[in-house]
Amino acid sequence: MELEESASDSKLNKDNTSKKELRPYSAVSLTKLDHGPEAASSAEQLKQYKSWVSVERWTELKRIAENAMKEGKVFMIKCGGFYAVRRALLERGWLEKYDSNKARHLPPSNIDPRKLNGKELSRVERMILYKFMEQHSVDFLWTTKRDRYDWLLSNKEVVISRFCRSVFTTKEGLTNSLTQMHWYTEPGVALTKFPRSYNIQNSENLEEFIEDFRITACISILKWLSSTIDKNGEPNLISNHGRVPFSAIEFAINRLNEYIMFLTHKDIDVVEDETHVWEHEWDLFLTHHYLLVHEKAKFTEDKNVNIRHLERKGARILTTMTKYWPQIDIDGVLNIWIVKPGNKCRGRGIHLMNNIKDIISLVNAPCQKTRYVVQKYIENPLIIYDTKFDIRQWFLITNCQPLTIWVYKDSYLRFSSQKFSLLNYHESVHLTNNAVQSKYKNYGDRNKALPDENMWDCHTFKAYLRQIGKYELWDTKIYPEIKQCLIGAMLACQETMDKRQNSFELYGADFMLTDDFTPWLIEINSSPDLAPTTSVTARLCPQCLEDVIKVVLDRRSQPDADTGTFELAYRQVVPKAPAYLGLSLCINGKRLVKKTTKERKHHVCTGANPMPLQIPTGDCLPDAEQPIPPEMVLYWGIVKNPSWPHRGRRERNADCKRRIIPHSCCRPDDEQTANQASKYRTVLASKTEKTNTDRSVDGSFSRPTPCSRYHNMLGVRDYSFVYYLNLFKCQCHVNNVFALNIIINQLNEIFTLCEKFSQSLCHIDI
Repeated sequence: MELEESASDSKLNKDNTSKKELRPYSAVSLTKLDHGPEAASSAEQLKQYKSWVSVERWTELKRIAENAMKEGKVFMIKCGGFYAVRRALLERGWLEKYDSNKARHLPPSNIDPRKLNGKELSRVERMILYKFMEQHSVDFLWTTKRDRYDWLLSNKEVVISRFCRSVFTTKEGLTNSLTQMHWYTEPGVALTKFPRSYNIQNSENLEEFIEDFRITACISILKWLSSTIDKNGEPNLISNHGRVPFSAIEFAINRLNEYIMFLTHKDIDVVEDETHVWEHEWDLFLTHHYLLVHEKAKFTEDKNVNIRHLERKGARILTTMTKYWPQIDIDGVLNIWIVKPGNKCRGRGIHLMNNIKDIISLVNAPCQKTRYVVQKYIENPLIIYDTKFDIRQWFLITNCQPLTIWVYKDSYLRFSSQKFSLLNYHESVHLTNNAVQSKYKNYGDRNKALPDENMWDCHTFKAYLRQIGKYELWDTKIYPEIKQCLIGAMLACQETMDKRQNSFELYGADFMLTDDFTPWLIEINSSPDLAPTTSVTARLCPQCLEDVIKVVLDRRSQPDADTGTFELAYRQVVPKAPAYLGLSLCINGKRLVKKTTKERKHHVCTGANPMPLQIPTGDCLPDAEQPIPPEMVLYWGIVKNPSWPHRGRRERNADCKRRIIPHSCCRPDDEQTANQASKYRTVLASKTEKTNTDRSVDGSFSRPTPCSRYHNMLGVRDYSFVYYLNLFKCQCHVNNVFALNIIINQLNEIFTLCEKFSQSLCHIDI
């Protein structure tokens, strides 16, 4: 294939006007060329090529290659086409390396130099440049295939035109991602309208789809009744030979009432058996719905039923359902669903269906390996001259963290080749993909205002809006809501996207407009078709690709550079990380050891019948040398040492001999009681341990809470209350339910005693 010329490299051939301008190319593979088993080595080839050009020309080519490698301006295009990208890079002084496949088409080294003409000599010069840059990695990679580049081993500084992972570009991935859209909805910024979709390979999603299909059928039959009775009148709906009873309408009304009660939580006290609907009842109702809506059947005459009363009752329930069924306007009356393969494109394998049994049979076929997505078909699309269309909108993501979205201002419309009808399910009527419509001819009585190529740009569409008096809708409603849809969808999909920094990608989103000019997102495509298949795409696609280079490369060196027709639609604000305060956020784990029965026994107070709570006074305090009774442990806040179970019985009994008094911060009321308090200052008498009044609850003494916290200085006779409160906290560390129950049973008495103390004691936060 002949390569296009570059004006930026014309200076390379100024000394030889018969030679064409140099047009270097790229190569992904850094391996040496292979021209067959008898090919010369790379060094020998380079030496052979050197004899074909002058020394000055050789030196100039080498200097050009070295400067490009030094400045990081070596690019490659790993796919066919994209001449606009190549031209934009060459104009900016970049050099392209050959792909390993393209290098095979370069002139071999055994060609006769005397037979070289201008075209062949230009190819030789490009081959020389390729040899100079053969061992240099590229700085910019343009590719359309994710499997053509080693993502794990690639240089992180290489700019790549693809993200490694974009699950939202498949119908299945987009459906899964947009289930979390409600977390990212922000009116005026991010609001995605996406028809209800289900990945029904999952049993849970299949049940949700069946329920949705049934509720939609209930809504559809009521909407059909309301529209038909006004259009045709009552007599045309009832017949002696009718096939559908009026109970079908009552069934739909009852099911919608139950659905509203479920959403408003008014069904909590309703017995389930009273509202249970059997499967055969649903099957019978869906049959009646199909007979009425699709086969134009009539109701069986019943003089006891007033059809007008049913219609008014159904209209009221539909008005209420508007608040609980947001997509009620796009449902129509036919209950049509579109079944799509989850990982195919270009309109392949898509079916329109209105029977739930047919849908399940297609998806769950025994030999079926394709994963399908079922999406609600928009039954009220905006049509132009009786023809359906959709909008292809390009947008560019230059960073995923923080998320940065650029939207292309110019979009284009794709028309169907056939007249729109909800009764004809053929793909030529409903699928507006250019790959599908190119297989069919436009229908005969088509409006002359429609394009023969089935494509408009957005400016032509705005001219059409001007004709119908809706010119302002594009700038005030359609385009702003398209941007909101894209922002919301990308926020919902951000967690599944690749976080590689030097990556970008151009996507193509498809939108449908409803009859109220509201855009609905249908799908998002990676590697959108940029081929000049029509006069519209021949003009827009090269312009879009050139503007991509402006956004991706020009803004790196010049932040305020021109971005062409791209508009910055959204840039995510990432909060700054808080300053480091020196606090350790590490958590050290400790191995849990199961305690034996003997250990648990010595960690709690003894005595099955502890004596009632009594606040001892100074006269009844235990003697300094008197052992504390076991039942007093509960009231004096002593926690036994965990090491006791490992000692002998004599040692444990000796450790029980302790002397206690109130805490030192309990200030007495007079000097006498102060002396008495100092006499009983707390110590820990042990054979092996020294006095330590600041031991934690894991040690042998539980320090009580200082009385100064209560803003009230207690007397000596009040110290046991302080110890008791602290014991309540200490017992939380004791694994014994019985001991905790003892404390809980005494709390009521504690609160009673609080009333006898000062007013501040009543506000103790226990």
